Amino acid sequence: MSTELPEPEIAVGLPGAEGRGAPRGLGRPIERIRLVTFERSLSEVGVEGLEEILSSTPALKSREWFESDRSVRELALLRTCQRICVLALVEGSKGGSGLAERLGELGAWTVRSDDIAVRHLYRTAAGLLSRIEGERDIQDQLRSAASSVQSRHARPVLRSLLEAAVRSADRAVGEGALSVADVAAQWLLDRVGGRRVRVLILGTGAVGRRLAERLAPRAHVTLLHRSHAPEPAWTAQWGLETCGPEELRDRVARADAVVAAAKSSERILRETDLPPAAAPSPRWFIDLGLPRNLDPAIGSRPGVELVDLATLPPGRLAPDRADILTREMEDAAREGAQLLAAASIEPWIAELRSWAEAIRAEEWERALGHSGPVPEEARIAFERLSDRLVRRLLAGPTRELRDLPPTFERDLDRRRILRLFRPDDFDP
Repeated sequence: MSTELPEPEIAVGLPGAEGRGAPRGLGRPIERIRLVTFERSLSEVGVEGLEEILSSTPALKSREWFESDRSVRELALLRTCQRICVLALVEGSKGGSGLAERLGELGAWTVRSDDIAVRHLYRTAAGLLSRIEGERDIQDQLRSAASSVQSRHARPVLRSLLEAAVRSADRAVGEGALSVADVAAQWLLDRVGGRRVRVLILGTGAVGRRLAERLAPRAHVTLLHRSHAPEPAWTAQWGLETCGPEELRDRVARADAVVAAAKSSERILRETDLPPAAAPSPRWFIDLGLPRNLDPAIGSRPGVELVDLATLPPGRLAPDRADILTREMEDAAREGAQLLAAASIEPWIAELRSWAEAIRAEEWERALGHSGPVPEEARIAFERLSDRLVRRLLAGPTRELRDLPPTFERDLDRRRILRLFRPDDFDP
């Protein structure tokens, strides 16, 4: 993968998208802040491709990447059952090149930027890019990404952007949305017909619980937990059995179907864990893990059906519902782009404050040179006084800089404001 990042992509929704680069005419160019995303998805690389990147860097060394590239102002990692996406708020047209180089060691990524990336994020949040259209699981995964944003930016924006996408998706998708657990449960129920079968579910997270609730009315369900058993009140309500990992082989031997929905970096069930080919064995296996929880070799057994995230039947919204959801998320994405546009102005604010602080420090040193030694208490008091004066003087210009639309044309007005503070640095 090339370490050259694309120029900011232009599309409807980002004010001033007709830009031509960083504004000049000051002592140095003021670099804009922009969003760059790197993604690998199930539809592009398959389950094996996503597993490969997860196995190469189990924790996706996001902290290391963030610390090693100072042009990255903020970084978030989004992991869903359909995709792995690294979101980075970077400074300047070449910002994030170090991050791109690190990610390039793990293979080719699809790179998006600015409002194209925002639009893609909002469509992702609503499940419009998932095999299960309008899926409900992904909103929780975006919340998780929002809670783990790493930032060194003066006015953080990534968390707000992710949370705004989730709120929009929650409103647009509604309560009736499908989960991957719903589709998996229906696939199994369609195969067993009216029979009451024994189902072993590996994993007691949100997906495992949803599966249990969907299957319990028509099957004998056992949940295998790794450390903590589910609450007795909940299992009693749904008539569920529970067991620990030490019972895995025994419970598999007694099951008609096994559904895996656990967070694990290793295979939980291997082909060698199954009963001998001549003995009764589960016929249906569903693997909802990423990386996969089940050994793919299980699918080669005679009479066995094995589906995973790539082969599970897709879920489709009614065409009119899909059109409405798409329009709602497109409108929401335009609003979300405003957050990104506002963030692009922050380097101007930083420049204004930097210049003002330089003037304050210079005058303070000059005053000390004339006054001689100053008692510590007096020095602290005067430092605080000068700092407050600078903050009050900057309040109006700062507000003006932020109130101006985030377009390249209005950068001329921002330059005029900065020129008031450092006229010698202005090169007309």
